Amino acid sequence: MSTVLTKENEWIFYRSLKSGNLQCIACPRHCQLSDNEIGWCGARINKDGRIIPRTYGLISSLAIDPIEKKPLYHFLPGTGILSIGSHGCNMGCIHCQNYSISMNRNISSLRKMMPEKLVQTALAKNIPSIASTYNEPMIAFEYVRDIAEIAHKHNLKMAVVDNGYITKRLAEKLGKLIDAANIDVKGFSSDFYKEICSSPSWKPVLKTCEIFHELGVHLEITNLVIPTKNDSIDMIKDMCEWIVNNLSPNVPLHFSRFHPDYKLRNLPFTPIETLEAAYSVAKDVGLNYVYLGNVRSRKGNDTYCHQCNHLLIQRSGFYTSIQDLADGKCNKCQTTIPGVFS
Repeated sequence: MSTVLTKENEWIFYRSLKSGNLQCIACPRHCQLSDNEIGWCGARINKDGRIIPRTYGLISSLAIDPIEKKPLYHFLPGTGILSIGSHGCNMGCIHCQNYSISMNRNISSLRKMMPEKLVQTALAKNIPSIASTYNEPMIAFEYVRDIAEIAHKHNLKMAVVDNGYITKRLAEKLGKLIDAANIDVKGFSSDFYKEICSSPSWKPVLKTCEIFHELGVHLEITNLVIPTKNDSIDMIKDMCEWIVNNLSPNVPLHFSRFHPDYKLRNLPFTPIETLEAAYSVAKDVGLNYVYLGNVRSRKGNDTYCHQCNHLLIQRSGFYTSIQDLADGKCNKCQTTIPGVFS
């Protein structure tokens, strides 16, 4: 834990209260913790006058995934990414597909994987990037930070698959360190986030997207489309218009198919027709790169040049074939394609 405790004061994300408690300011929940008390997320603890991540360097999962599984379609396509997860989350989504680790507060079963070891593992396996994923990365942001700093020394890249529910200051700090992020914009209303995600507010998620994009982080967005909850055409259109107007029409958007899980098993799988309708809305609004996940569909698999509609990247499941893209440009019209391709 010494790596965490010796960092400069600018990475301290808590403050003292008159009550003697400490208030965590890493995420908008702003938990007030007495000595040895654990925050809502299950990862951050008031220990000896500091709030630190008790899950630092402790992982529940380690795998080499296709980078398309994150999903990241415009970031080193066709490569593997060394992926890690731990325990805990600062949201409580009742449909969580990784609830066995995100809702787990018992860290006794976790195994140690310090940043240096993780980077050496990626190097040994010739994997060009590392992802903090599976559960919420930012509840142990010090771990993400330290991995990124060491990875960059070895020309490796760092990605997060994230719910975006962090404070503006933390987003600004981490946005200068990470290379890529897929942010899960779960719905586009406060009511949805309160009902489905146990989240008091949803605007911080949008702010994180804006900050990452402004700082040059390669950003992609995922929206899991849940029948009767966030699948209205109006809500989907509002989200797509926000992306176009506040981020860029070139930010890739992934509509993902819901399957019944955790506490939301009473709903059906998302109909393919709903996903294809969302795809059409997004394209009509002006988004250039729209994809469909967790489903086989005629739409939303491959990447086409937004200028001339030439096929650039072909996908079948997680198998990816670069067709006509070189040095980040369309070979037909020489348009620069948004993303990181080398």
